[in-house]
Amino acid sequence: MKIQPRHHDDLNLSRLNLIVALDQVDMQEWSVTYESRGRIVRISCEAGVKYAVPHGLDSDVSAALINLYIEEGMPDDGRITVAATALLHLCGWHKSGKYMGLLRDCLERLHQANYTVSGGWRDHPKQRWTHAKFHFIESLNFTTLDGVGLFDERSMIVLRLAEDVTASIRSGYLKPLDSEFMTSLSRPRTRVLYRVLDAARFDPENPDRQVDTLTFPVLAWGDQCKIPSEGQAWRVIRALTSPHQELIKRGYLADVILSGRGKDQTVRYEFARDFTKVDPALMRKFREYGVADGMVRKLVREHGESFLTETITRFAALVSSGVLVVRKTKAAALMHLIAHPDDYPYPNKAAPPPTKAAPTMQPLLAEPSLEEDFADLTPERAADRLIRRLDLHYRKLLRAPDYDQIRHRVLTGDIIPAELLRTAVSAVAAGKQEQFVANLRQATGH
Repeated sequence: MKIQPRHHDDLNLSRLNLIVALDQVDMQEWSVTYESRGRIVRISCEAGVKYAVPHGLDSDVSAALINLYIEEGMPDDGRITVAATALLHLCGWHKSGKYMGLLRDCLERLHQANYTVSGGWRDHPKQRWTHAKFHFIESLNFTTLDGVGLFDERSMIVLRLAEDVTASIRSGYLKPLDSEFMTSLSRPRTRVLYRVLDAARFDPENPDRQVDTLTFPVLAWGDQCKIPSEGQAWRVIRALTSPHQELIKRGYLADVILSGRGKDQTVRYEFARDFTKVDPALMRKFREYGVADGMVRKLVREHGESFLTETITRFAALVSSGVLVVRKTKAAALMHLIAHPDDYPYPNKAAPPPTKAAPTMQPLLAEPSLEEDFADLTPERAADRLIRRLDLHYRKLLRAPDYDQIRHRVLTGDIIPAELLRTAVSAVAAGKQEQFVANLRQATGH
């Protein structure tokens, strides 16, 4: 099984939390001021004319865009090109008309909202606190089904993240993010709270340090979560009760302890010391067999990821060959194999190489052809890979409508990705990028 790298979050964004931890809001602005280690920190947000301030689901989108930017090699210009359907997948959402509409709204809110941070934005390489003013998405272009602006399966998105955001990411001011766990949480506000709590555990001046308990005045924590309280602690407690219960049930928090009365109430978070982060790919395989997340984390602590990865592969082989018969459930059969590995035959291992082998010349491996590079990919994945490769060389020339047409023609079989990419690369080598783009647009009829 191929192990995927864990995702990351930007510490400035997650620590300051620019997303209201509520599922729905009608707020047009918010502003908080607090003291941190002798510094006065002020953060404010002003929404666009037609949209509320970013909230709830917008956290999923911002986290997905951060990781997409990292996966794209952190380009200096902050530009990201992605299909709407691919972004839905990264957010952990269903590919449906409902979520297409929600994605469009999230992007608009993140584009139009204006953030101002005074004294709280970290320039970590220089060990300085700075002032920052930005839209999370500085520019946003996309193709839609019609003039109303509805996303569909063809829609392509080209956006540019704020320079302050990309500079923070490129500086390495990051923390691990268990995005698999986050997207599995049931409600948007729970996912926002998880993201904020996970960032709060890190010392902003020394991110290598992590704590197991956190205590806040409830009203101050409400400000951190951007929950409007009107100076009443019960409003914050009510908004966070359900997220607290889910994070305890899922094993991330050991306990949430409320103390005091009225405005003087405090909340203490005790993090589960045995909460084990599990590789997302491994977690998905266990879920497919019906094993609960909490049990998977316990198994990882007891056996390690390497053993479990090998056992999952072995289990599939034993079942497909008929050696292991599932009598009750796949989960029960898999658990029995883990507990009693020697009760079942192991796969045949190749004989060890001779101790004294005569030296031989190994043939050089040929570089994979472009055709092999796109082999065995679904049309959708082939289209996404082609667009990613084209964007490396043509990001200043190709626009969202161009990528929309390219992607659509790959899906319909009118374009063979390897052939188009070969022509594109040849044009770069010959200095004829503009001619290539002109020919491409003429061929696609726009």
